[in-house]
Amino acid sequence: MKNYSYFIKRDKHYLDPEEVLLDKATEEKEGAPGKLEWPISSFFLKGFFLIGLICFSLIFFRVFYLQIAKGKYYENLSYSNKARYFIINAPRGIIYDRYGEPLVFNSPSFSLVMIPLDLPKDKEEKNKITEEAVNIFNLEKTEIEKLLKDKNIFYSIEPIPLKLNLEVEEIRRFEANIPDNKGFSVITDISRLYPYGEAMAHLLGYVGRISPEDKKHYSHYPLVTMIGKDGLESFYEKELQGKWGKRLIEMDARGNVKKDLGTIPEQKGRDIFTTIDKDLQIIFYNSLKKQMELSRSKGGAGIAVNPKTGEILSMISLPSFDPNVFTKGSPKNIINQYLTSGFYPLFNRAISGLYQPGSLIKPLMALAALEEKTIDHSKKIFGEGRIVIENPYNPEVKYIFEDWKPHGWVDMKKAIAMSCNVYFWAIGGGYENIRGLGLEKIKKYWNAFGFDKKHNIDLRGESLSVLPDKEWLKKTRAGDPYWRLGDTYNISIGEGGLSLTPLAMVDYISIIANNGILMQPRLVEKTPVGLLDINVSTDNLKIVQEGMRQTITKGTARSLSYLPMSVAGKSGTPKFIYLNEEKYHGIFGAYGPFDDPQIAIIVLLEQPSQGSLSTLPVVEEVFRWYWENRMNNKETKETKNNLYD
Repeated sequence: MKNYSYFIKRDKHYLDPEEVLLDKATEEKEGAPGKLEWPISSFFLKGFFLIGLICFSLIFFRVFYLQIAKGKYYENLSYSNKARYFIINAPRGIIYDRYGEPLVFNSPSFSLVMIPLDLPKDKEEKNKITEEAVNIFNLEKTEIEKLLKDKNIFYSIEPIPLKLNLEVEEIRRFEANIPDNKGFSVITDISRLYPYGEAMAHLLGYVGRISPEDKKHYSHYPLVTMIGKDGLESFYEKELQGKWGKRLIEMDARGNVKKDLGTIPEQKGRDIFTTIDKDLQIIFYNSLKKQMELSRSKGGAGIAVNPKTGEILSMISLPSFDPNVFTKGSPKNIINQYLTSGFYPLFNRAISGLYQPGSLIKPLMALAALEEKTIDHSKKIFGEGRIVIENPYNPEVKYIFEDWKPHGWVDMKKAIAMSCNVYFWAIGGGYENIRGLGLEKIKKYWNAFGFDKKHNIDLRGESLSVLPDKEWLKKTRAGDPYWRLGDTYNISIGEGGLSLTPLAMVDYISIIANNGILMQPRLVEKTPVGLLDINVSTDNLKIVQEGMRQTITKGTARSLSYLPMSVAGKSGTPKFIYLNEEKYHGIFGAYGPFDDPQIAIIVLLEQPSQGSLSTLPVVEEVFRWYWENRMNNKETKETKNNLYD
């Protein structure tokens, strides 16, 4: 039987490809048969795999960046093509004085804002529109360019405020010259007004546009937010700042509004009631400013406080500034004057300035001497007008310390009243048969009165006192770093580098007025809290108080003896060297009424023409006004009581 299993008939002209390839492969080359297949190089395979891995990784990380890391951003960007929200600034809380009188106001206004994402993509068109806005609103083009260099701002759909409190004419020119939806817009807004201007500037501070630095602390704040920059506006920012509202609208691709999607209403910030007496503040400010001009003083500070409660009734720093200028952001020339002035109007001298207290420190020295039994208050010292000290190593070398005048025989009360330097040099550093307190015991009482720490008033920028000692001397007098008797003499009369803020000075006067207890100083109504108790003998404290009373009745401030209420006080005329010339500040601290203190004040003038005498007209006017308008005014008392019932 024939086998037909593998018999296939085909066309004689047909040639399979395999036959061609097979023939080619089987051709002999140098006696060896050809190969039908060739292996792929391992180097090629590894390179192909590596390239594939790199491409995959790039795609993976790009997808991760777009979907995860920047997902929310692009989601918002995408959403903004059809829907936009506009922040509605909430009214800030109102700041009131102790009698319920508003110290600031919120007023409707218009503001210019820039929405970076809406700026034209064409560079030439964007420059043209930006130039137009700069000319209309008198802006700084460099400021806009600086904003747009920040990538977080460049792609932002949040409005960025450029100018506040627009004039009507500016708005008209804007509407006539700049098309809609080109990156700039005029919005309704709320402006902060400070009706008392310079008189309240350092107390209230001001608000301004949120800065990149502010954003670090308030990251959830929208870019359109106005934020407290100084004073109470800054310290109580979280309380005063309300909750922003939002208006949501749907837009088409050309930026036209298609539908209003609703509004989330804003919520007003919390009001705060301060301890400030508005009328006293204005009287104090005007009086100090007038006297500063009359005495050709470089600057000044004044504080009034209730020593029994720690309530700050008034706080002044001169020269001052108009906070409305900073809130508006214009005029630019006035802002530049404030920023560059050599008189530093933005500097709050009341809490940040450091001054030698001079003779104001003498009541503290007297109290320390009584407590340490260095001297009996009735012991008299002859004040001949100078102290002469011999050099212990060379008797021919003598050091002379000149008093401001001869005083004759003085006991402690008279020494305080007449400000006898010889007496306080003796009890501080020692003289003849009086041993003296010495540096360490003097420092003990500085610390007891709280000079070694800040008093944490509710304002930012409080300075810490400078308390000289041996270590301090090594840093400040490197050429002669040894503490000498003369250094002790200097600090005994409030000089020699001892420096306090006016706040520390008025707290020191308050401690004496309040029988050794300091209440926490504060500007906003809270429950009174004791800050420290110097824990001294009541009898010793009474001697010092009587010495300060005699300053008024028969001492260096007899012009105040005609006041309608009894006042106790102490002057200070500290000497310092400026440009190789002797200069003096004028300081006066006082409290009254003497038997039941309701108010303690400090008045300071920088380099006045008549030293501490220049401060007395201010002290007199403040005490007289306070007696006539507060202590003797039944209606004012009842208003205050009813307000906080």
